[in-house]
Amino acid sequence: MPAKTVAQRCYDKYFPIEQLPAHFRDDIDALAGHFLANGTFQGYFIEGLVPWDDLAGEPNGGHAAVGDFLLTAGAYAALSANFDTLIEQWCKQHKVAFRGALNSVQANAYAMKARPLLKFHGCMDVDRPNTVWTQGQLTAEPTQDRIASCRGWMIDHLPEKDLLIVGFWTDWAYLNEVLQGLLHGQNPGSVTVIDPLPTAQLADKAPDLWATVSGLPNFSHVSMSSDEALAELRAEFSRVWVRRLMALGAPLYEVGGGDCPVEHLQCPDLDPDALYDLRRDGEGKSYMRAARTRTPSDEAGLVALARMLLLDAGAVVEGPWLRLNDDAIRVVNGQNRSLRKMEDAHNEAASSGTADIIIAAGAYDGVLPGNVVRAGGDKRITRSSRGGPSRWVTLDQARETLGL
Repeated sequence: MPAKTVAQRCYDKYFPIEQLPAHFRDDIDALAGHFLANGTFQGYFIEGLVPWDDLAGEPNGGHAAVGDFLLTAGAYAALSANFDTLIEQWCKQHKVAFRGALNSVQANAYAMKARPLLKFHGCMDVDRPNTVWTQGQLTAEPTQDRIASCRGWMIDHLPEKDLLIVGFWTDWAYLNEVLQGLLHGQNPGSVTVIDPLPTAQLADKAPDLWATVSGLPNFSHVSMSSDEALAELRAEFSRVWVRRLMALGAPLYEVGGGDCPVEHLQCPDLDPDALYDLRRDGEGKSYMRAARTRTPSDEAGLVALARMLLLDAGAVVEGPWLRLNDDAIRVVNGQNRSLRKMEDAHNEAASSGTADIIIAAGAYDGVLPGNVVRAGGDKRITRSSRGGPSRWVTLDQARETLGL
């Protein structure tokens, strides 16, 4: 939510009680500063006026992209000036108890779980009374200590990193000052600013901040919305991941004689959600969980091999799956586990969709439990998943029964 909108809502809500100077209505720094000066900042402004409910909601594609990059180490870290917890919420929706960090100590500790999200501006769910709204907080504790801690973390971790600054130019004047201080003296490998405004308007909007970032090495400005840019970046990350996956299958394919067709090494033309599902299949993850790897593991080559063999048999790509004859076929990384364990790990809700056949490439059948049957005239080994009527088979079984 723009700072001007927040200021207007706070001002209008308080107007029946006290008529503050009119220019406060468009200036969140001045408005919050008024309550900080009279001692009612935390108790009244933070708890009574700020429209926190309007900062809540559902994660969008931009939040999903940042969450995905942090969980897979596709990004080294993310620094956020937003109070909301939508990035954390997206991670939790994918079964990862992810937490944003408010200082360097937390950032280092939480890095054991995933790459850190450093929220130097504060968080609406953690220590809400000390979220940053006005310049007067910058020289008082605990804000001063938190900003110093975050800057220290940046000095230790960001030199020579490539910085992507998304939705950066803000109309929160005090925040521009904070960001300028955090970036001052850094030596990044490159700096790319994503913002739809023309370059000249960015320079006019925050001249000191512009002078800091534009003077950094390898600086560029891309005129694009933050959500659009992050979604496209995530999609390209997924495409590279899938191409690496398919490359792992080429040596396995060529064991049978002949070269691997170039078209088998390409990433199919899929939407971002389908690309993400294909990555999860390559990891052997349920669609209820998050992808966690920056690059596919060597064992994922069997997933690529299975997909190549299906394509050779005449299968067509259908989202993250393939369709051969009348069967929708999903190929997942079997991770050298039994079919039973793979089935249990993929006990997904019906809303995820149900494939007719799931090939667990790299899994083994083990001791067959009672719900594995060989159907009368049908050569297929079948297994009914609790998530639906999918037939679970190993790659060897698929090659035999599907003629791959």
